[in-house]
Amino acid sequence: MTNKPQMAKPQTAGRRDMPGLDEGDDQTFAMITALASELAMARERIDTLERLLAKAGTLDEGAVEAYVPDEDAAKARGALRQRLIGKVFRPIREAAMRRAAKTTSNQGA
Repeated sequence: MTNKPQMAKPQTAGRRDMPGLDEGDDQTFAMITALASELAMARERIDTLERLLAKAGTLDEGAVEAYVPDEDAAKARGALRQRLIGKVFRPIREAAMRRAAKTTSNQGA
């Protein structure tokens, strides 16, 4: 019987600092990670839907490419897009807010 080293379970929630990165690189890394996470989830959902629809025979070939969203769908997509943009750019926005707060507190001293 061999003792294999136990690997720690990856953390799946929350923000973790990356040692050795300056603030700009850390922000860029956080943005890329958030975007990759969103893309991976979306691709999984799309794959699931396409497989289910193909299995049921309810989706014609080329239907996805030919689809034109109605007004409600376009609004919903716009809201999702804004949420994604907010999540991706959150690290830069938060860093700017920290710098502004630091500048303001230094000016008041």
